Amino acid sequence: MKVILIGCGAVAQKLYRKPLQKLEKQGVLRVVGLVDRHLPHARVMSPFFRHASSYDQIETALRATEPDLTLVLSPAHLHAEHAILAMRARSHVLCEKPMATTEHDCALMIAAARQAERVLAIGMTRRFFPAFSCLKQWISSDGLGTIESFQYREGRRFEWQITTSASFLKRGEGGAGVLFDIGPHAIDLLLWLFGTPEVTSYADDALAGVDSYVSMKMETPRGPGSMHLCWNFPLANELRVYGSKGEAVLRIDQPDRLAIKRVSRFEEIACNHSYPANVAQPSRRALSPKLYVQAIYCQLIQTMRAIQLGESPAVTAEEGRQCVAVIEAARRIAQPIRMTWLNPTQQSAFTALHWTN
Repeated sequence: MKVILIGCGAVAQKLYRKPLQKLEKQGVLRVVGLVDRHLPHARVMSPFFRHASSYDQIETALRATEPDLTLVLSPAHLHAEHAILAMRARSHVLCEKPMATTEHDCALMIAAARQAERVLAIGMTRRFFPAFSCLKQWISSDGLGTIESFQYREGRRFEWQITTSASFLKRGEGGAGVLFDIGPHAIDLLLWLFGTPEVTSYADDALAGVDSYVSMKMETPRGPGSMHLCWNFPLANELRVYGSKGEAVLRIDQPDRLAIKRVSRFEEIACNHSYPANVAQPSRRALSPKLYVQAIYCQLIQTMRAIQLGESPAVTAEEGRQCVAVIEAARRIAQPIRMTWLNPTQQSAFTALHWTN
């Protein structure tokens, strides 16, 4: 299977390179094109893929390589443009999260996939972590009883390698800030576990339009909950679910462990859910990912199984659209976040500078 990468920045270099090298060594795929408008980024990747040529123009790369699968790893505000170009060139697409920055763009991508009869998969890597599937089983099987509430908190100081300013663009120019960075991971998980939410409140600290702290409350088919994300300082980094029969704690940094409280104390459960590790039917090997690169390996395998065997992608385009729809719903009702350490005059000044004003 011939593969090209559109976008060769930090995501490609730090997360996708090793899984792609492994799959190429196994003879499952061949990386034939590395595309980046900033050509030096593509050339950083080229020593690792001897069959790949470097390009700074997507159309040129698509014509020259005729790929079977295109990995869209470019900045979020370019996802729709790049994915649609690839599908019109008869390539299947795996698009990194978020699917796009607007629900309208998601709809255009879905229409392009339908018209071209191509697979459009969305990269939500954490879906492949065993603890996430384990928690879903507990909730679906009524192991926690009726869900009374949940709290999702994830935050750390932003230390991601900067190869582009894309995460710091104003809202009118594209996806920006922690809501478009960690947000898709968190929202996709909550959608998957609890169903499509109604966002009841949303607040952030974005002045020029780039948020570093966001707070959201929602009502889901299974119960109410909240989500708090931060780029500035550590939060609990966990999803805590309260049910009538017990309580569950999913630690974001422990992908194979789940803590369950049924009576008076928590018990740690080892989670070993595994996924196909090759494209054979039936799969002859399985992998239980504990690292992001392992999860991306499984994500690539599942995308190829969708293309070759007709299986469903791990995350469909419709699921990707729903995630972006939640982000848009939140932004429609956005308010300046309350900063309790500010006096009333300072809070008023902050509110006046907020992007909604």
